[in-house]
Amino acid sequence: MPAAPHSATLLRLDVAAVPLAVARVASILAHRRFDVLTMDVAAPVDGLRRITIEVDTADETRVRQLVDFLNRSLDVVKVV
Repeated sequence: MPAAPHSATLLRLDVAAVPLAVARVASILAHRRFDVLTMDVAAPVDGLRRITIEVDTADETRVRQLVDFLNRSLDVVKVV
């Protein structure tokens, strides 16, 4: 029997181009218990690094809470 289709949400973040920024974002995702499908980390440009994350959820409330939490992180410049 085929598995039920998953619904995913795509987030784009601009973070400070410091080594621990990516680790902090990954830690936040793990702490909030999100299943990460993909995480693409771009090369730094002008002191910022773009992270594109695909999480396995369609729950808009959880995504909104995650965005709010990420925006409070010192390393996250903005969630695009």
